[in-house]
Amino acid sequence: MQRSTIRMVGEFVLCVLLCSGCAGQEPVADLPSGRAATQEASALAPANTQSEISVAPVQELLPDQGAVPQDFIAPLARRGRATQECFQLRPGGKRARCEPQSLPFARCRSGIDSCRIGYENGPLTWFACEKARGNTSLTPRSGSILILGANTRRKMPTGHVAYVEEVVAQSVTIYRLVFSHTNYDRRCSLETNIEATYDSAARTLDIHTGAWQAWGKGLPVAGFILE
Repeated sequence: MQRSTIRMVGEFVLCVLLCSGCAGQEPVADLPSGRAATQEASALAPANTQSEISVAPVQELLPDQGAVPQDFIAPLARRGRATQECFQLRPGGKRARCEPQSLPFARCRSGIDSCRIGYENGPLTWFACEKARGNTSLTPRSGSILILGANTRRKMPTGHVAYVEEVVAQSVTIYRLVFSHTNYDRRCSLETNIEATYDSAARTLDIHTGAWQAWGKGLPVAGFILE
C-alpha cells in the first residue's frame, strides 16, 4: 500500500513537470498538413514603432511648380503656342532668376523669335528693334505682345511684357484686353486671363483683375509687337 501511494505521487509530480513546459505556447489554426502548430512570442521579430521607422522627407511641389494640367493649357491652345514649357515656372537659386521671365514667356506663347539682341534684352529694347522692322502697332491683336512703357515709380525702368490672349474692340479707340504674364511681382509667379482696358488714343492701360488691379491704372503703353 505504501509503495502504491509513493508511485501515484511520483506519477502526479512527473505529470505536473511535463505540463509546465506548455505554459509559453498557444494553439493556433491547423496548418495545411493537418498538424497543430504553435506560435511562440520569442520567435516573432519585434514590430517597428512609429519613432523607429525612417521616412524620407516628402518633396512638396510649390503651387507654381510641377507639370501643368492639360485642362489648363487646352483653352489656351487656340491662342499662340500653348505648351508645357511656356507655363512651367522654374525657380532659381539666390542669384538665379525664376524662368521664364516675362519676356521669354511672351516669346514662348507667341512664337515670335525675332530681335534677339542679347540675354539682357528688355521689353523696350525689344519693342524698338521690332518697330524698326515694321512689326509693331498701337492697335492690339489677339496673339500680339503688349509692351508697357517705363514706370520708375513701380521699379520698371525697362517696361514690362505681357502676351495678349484676347482683344475685343469697344469703340474706335477703346479695347478690352485679356492677357497673361510672368514675373509681375519679381517672384516666381504667373497670371493668366487678366482683364484690362486699353485706350489707344491716350496709350494707357487700366488693369481690372489680378495682382495689379489696385494700382494698375493709367499705365503707359509703348505699343504691341505683332505676330
